[in-house]
Amino acid sequence: MTKDIMGLINEKLREMEKNLIYLKKASWGITKENIKDDIIKYWGIERGLQILIEIVLDIANIIISSTDLEKPPTYRETILTLSQINILPKEFADEISKMAGFRNILVHDYAEVDEDIILELLKNKLDDFIQFIDYINKWLKDNY
Repeated sequence: MTKDIMGLINEKLREMEKNLIYLKKASWGITKENIKDDIIKYWGIERGLQILIEIVLDIANIIISSTDLEKPPTYRETILTLSQINILPKEFADEISKMAGFRNILVHDYAEVDEDIILELLKNKLDDFIQFIDYINKWLKDNY
């Protein structure tokens, strides 16, 4: 892997960290009852989640393209490939790869987004993105 690719991955990781901070601030005090009171804020939360998922996919694609592996046919498999090459633990990859399906809902079925899923992600899944950053940083440190 070249320094350019490592730099690109590090840039993506910084963008993830920045978006996580924004999302945590935006989601403070959000409940099922008030999630759509401020529709602009709600759209920002949706967009922030989409960006985080896109960055996970970008990083996975960058890593995969720097190897001899074939590009996986689906977004979910793209993330799962990181466990096959020992970057993510399998159980973690299985869990975070579900985000790819949510990304598809945000992008393609935007009228059908379930606020309960948004709340679940905000309350219980943002730490998965932090863990992803940690795994990628560890892999970079151990290998480059």
